Amino acid sequence: MNLDPPISSSEVTLERLDPLSAAAARPVTTGAALLALVLPPLTLLSRGHEVTQPLWLIVSYAALGGAAWLLLDRSRSTRPVWTAPSAQVFQVLLMVMLVTAAAATAGANDLVRDDWAPLVVGVLLVASTPYRPAREILFWTIVHTLLCAALGVIQAPSAITDVPALTLAVTGSFSIAVMGFAAAAYARSLTSSTQLWHDRAWQSAAAAALEHRSGVARSVQQRRVSLLNREVVPYLQRVVNADGIGDDDREEARRLARSIRTLLVSDVEKTWAQLMLDDLVGRHPRLNITAVADDPDDLGRRAVLERRTLLRALAAISVERLSATGLALRLSTPEGRLAVRWEVATPRPLPDAHRELRSMLELIRGLTLRSSVHELPGRLVIEFEYGY
Repeated sequence: MNLDPPISSSEVTLERLDPLSAAAARPVTTGAALLALVLPPLTLLSRGHEVTQPLWLIVSYAALGGAAWLLLDRSRSTRPVWTAPSAQVFQVLLMVMLVTAAAATAGANDLVRDDWAPLVVGVLLVASTPYRPAREILFWTIVHTLLCAALGVIQAPSAITDVPALTLAVTGSFSIAVMGFAAAAYARSLTSSTQLWHDRAWQSAAAAALEHRSGVARSVQQRRVSLLNREVVPYLQRVVNADGIGDDDREEARRLARSIRTLLVSDVEKTWAQLMLDDLVGRHPRLNITAVADDPDDLGRRAVLERRTLLRALAAISVERLSATGLALRLSTPEGRLAVRWEVATPRPLPDAHRELRSMLELIRGLTLRSSVHELPGRLVIEFEYGY
């Protein structure tokens, strides 16, 4: 069951396809944001005489600070993935910065090609590559390029440099065009190659899942055979060797019938989530683990392979890395989305457990929507919703 529409090719980002690679790019994102914040002061050290409207300069730098903060905030592991409305705010702030930076030097701009604002926009477009789709970056590159070209034409009559307006338009927007188009091409290349690997990996995973499914079926069958060998066969042998059947034998037959019926019914009525947890607990017989799944509608069985794989991976890492003593999984469908609440009881200190799950939390952040992690006494709670 796919509760949400599949992600379209125009919305693909590296963070959604490969969250851990996007997480590894955060130091670069941070460096680019800091570079964008440092460029204006450095430029003004040599060209401060061109500032004719200091108030507009302050507004432009404030807009730059807001855009840089938004970029850094939306790339943090504790925040949900960067959504389109928030990204539009980011681009609008860059447009405000371009306009106000041009207004700050009105009438005194000597070399439009050396303005800091277009360079900063190009740097931030490159920094957004892991988090935004290539088509979106391309669209906003065109918008910013045209805006800068228009600002160059507007500044031409009052510019100190006596060059044609078209020259100012080209030189003023060139840096944005070069870096923005390069960022869009890079994002496209990354997502295309990752998508190809992604599709091949899931094909292999699907084949492995079919093989594992037969193994689970054999495991269930072995439980039934074990019951027969352990209790039913000895009883029948005893009845065959006995001269007659007494009341004790009849009572034993009733007990065995109830036991077999209970086993068969429980196997049929168990949800996918509970079977998954039981299978995991069965692989670690030395650990005393309580595993409970709350999935009355059996949403796990109808979920797509990617979602079941993530749930199984989260269960496995909770046991293997946190030495979990209790697992609780709850699946529901608020507003048509598959919502997951995962509770892990662990003897380890919760801050240590949180750090141990950092890579998994990065993965969850990239693949889901509205993810959150919080702590209860002795338990780590992870909640997320699938948003695409």
